[in-house]
Amino acid sequence: MQINLFEFIKIFIEIVESGSLTQAAENLQIHRPAVTKALQQLEQHSGIRLMQRTTRRINLTPEGEEFYRRSKPLLAQADELLESFGDDRVLHGQLRVDMPIAIAALLVVPNLPDFYREHPAIDIILSSSDRRRDMLRDGLDCVLRVGELDDGDYIARKIGTIKMITCASPTYLARYGIPKTLEALRKHQAVNWINSSSRQIMPWKFETPSGTAELTLSGKLVLDNSEAYVAAGLAGLGVLQGMNVFLQPYLESGQLIEVLPDFPVPPRQLSLLYPHRHLSRKVRVFAEWVERLL
Repeated sequence: MQINLFEFIKIFIEIVESGSLTQAAENLQIHRPAVTKALQQLEQHSGIRLMQRTTRRINLTPEGEEFYRRSKPLLAQADELLESFGDDRVLHGQLRVDMPIAIAALLVVPNLPDFYREHPAIDIILSSSDRRRDMLRDGLDCVLRVGELDDGDYIARKIGTIKMITCASPTYLARYGIPKTLEALRKHQAVNWINSSSRQIMPWKFETPSGTAELTLSGKLVLDNSEAYVAAGLAGLGVLQGMNVFLQPYLESGQLIEVLPDFPVPPRQLSLLYPHRHLSRKVRVFAEWVERLL
């Protein structure tokens, strides 16, 4: 029987990323025995044990982990090669992407019907997290991130900018007063945000006539989840500084009130990260579509 290594590697990667042989078979729309046989054939041909399999779960061996990390970009490059011959080819297959919770809930997901009208054969597996993800380990094609980027093994492409705003709840402002200056703000309680990668509390930034001012504000609560962050502001626990796209509904309803409008917050950069030098067409069209949303 002729060995189709390309297909075997593709099935192996799907097993790793879906977490089970059954789910891999469902995602690839093939029979479960074909998935099992492909894995066996790949192990036999490579001469290494790629996975430890039990009745409940599968685990990568150290050799399987290395094989996955090295084969993932190779398979992506092969897909890119096939895609590169003619931009009129219909894009199909899965696109695995991770992004912040707020960007997913309020910007991307509500507009996905438009993306699917343009690219009906692409299936998106979208995870939302405010934490940094390992793209290769987690099997991601790309990641959307807001703000300054840490050093990492990825390529970054600027998509656009996100407007930021400073605000607080009416109950908080009624109790503690409305700050009119940055000096007055120092006396207030802040709901602070911590960078999940560096574990550093993010400074507060404002544009002033003399340039950008950076403040460190005291507060009793530090969070790394955008939904909990907004909930803290709504509960009157302090002043917030966050993405306008996430806070705007609460500003419109009066649940939050903008403060310090004369000291706007510098906009933050939205970047698309991907793990390979050659940007695949699926990732490229997704990046261009998100760019149009901003």
